[in-house]
Amino acid sequence: MISDLKTIDQYKAIDEKAVSSYRLNRTRELLAQFKMDAAVLFDPLNLRYATGCRNMQVWTSHHLSRYVFVPVEGPVVLFDYGGALHLSDGLETIDEARPAKSWDFFGSGNRAEEHAIKWAEEIIDLLHSTCGRGATLGIDRADLLPMLALQNRGIKMKDAKAPMEMARSIKSADEVTIIRNSMDVCTRAIAEMRKHTVPGVTENYLLSIMNQYNLEHGGEAQETRLLSSGHHTNPWFTETSNKVIENGEMLVFDSDLIGPDGMFADQTRAFVIGDKKPTDQQRQLYAHAHEQLEHNMALLRPGMTFEEFGELSWKMHDIYVPNRYAEMIHGIGFGVEYPVIYYPEDHETWQYSGTFMEGMTVCVESYIGPVGGDEGVKLEQPVLITKDGPVALTDCPFEEDYL
Repeated sequence: MISDLKTIDQYKAIDEKAVSSYRLNRTRELLAQFKMDAAVLFDPLNLRYATGCRNMQVWTSHHLSRYVFVPVEGPVVLFDYGGALHLSDGLETIDEARPAKSWDFFGSGNRAEEHAIKWAEEIIDLLHSTCGRGATLGIDRADLLPMLALQNRGIKMKDAKAPMEMARSIKSADEVTIIRNSMDVCTRAIAEMRKHTVPGVTENYLLSIMNQYNLEHGGEAQETRLLSSGHHTNPWFTETSNKVIENGEMLVFDSDLIGPDGMFADQTRAFVIGDKKPTDQQRQLYAHAHEQLEHNMALLRPGMTFEEFGELSWKMHDIYVPNRYAEMIHGIGFGVEYPVIYYPEDHETWQYSGTFMEGMTVCVESYIGPVGGDEGVKLEQPVLITKDGPVALTDCPFEEDYL
């Protein structure tokens, strides 16, 4: 049974300097492997991974006003927003902090192209002085104007998403502990939410309870709004609303909390609301979801290819296939990460090659919702892949009495 998997010891001491050093070294190693001399990282998750420095992480995910220059060899230069240069004081991963240049129309108006050119000129000067002329620059994401400015000046560029995803996919022991602590906060947030789960309250109210607990205990945000009840559970992805939950309905929630230290606490559970016992149909949905989760998790071993996993994965009943979830497995860290393993039905269209490796942290997913059915059940379990197989990263309980 899933609940019988051993869990990692909680609350071990974390060497924050060792975590930061490990992440920066991983970043540099993977950039070198992908034949890049340096990278400019805009994605707040990649920036935080490489430097350990955060600033308005949600806001800067849609305003590219913060970035970092990371060379394979040489000084790391953080370009921070406005008057926020003090945020990197004392961080050994950052050698220099400068004010960021922005070209976004809301701040630059009809001078956007001019500002993008100035941005490019500063980056080019830094690239040449650090790595030499002819160096290749990686970029994980950026807007059209700065890309054109770099391109027009003959800079060789590559996509830095691949090396950053690969770097982040293998966790150090301290990183695993950070994830486990974040999961523990999430588990307690779920328990707190369940205390308030009675017929007559709204989905929005229950979601707010989880968010409040997470924020009070060092968490940071929530990535999605996926707590639903009754007919909102089939098909999946109906966002949380003011729907009043009713006695005997199934409540399904995907926590998707950004917990302490920015770690994504991704757990999904389901249970029947109120004092009614689950119906035979609800039990069957839950049992199939649990069976899929247990089967697929047991397969995880270092060295198994993504294709092999797909071939050996749980065979979904035909009535559930059209409503299947987007994937069976996804990595987890600062967010949903590499790798992603799709359903066999989607392999020809989407599946890429790869191998599970020791040190990966992944979430095993299941959604069971019959076509035209009243309800569905989604379950999800985060695990660490060790040399001996999967180890649960959470002790959040399942509804064993439904099985």
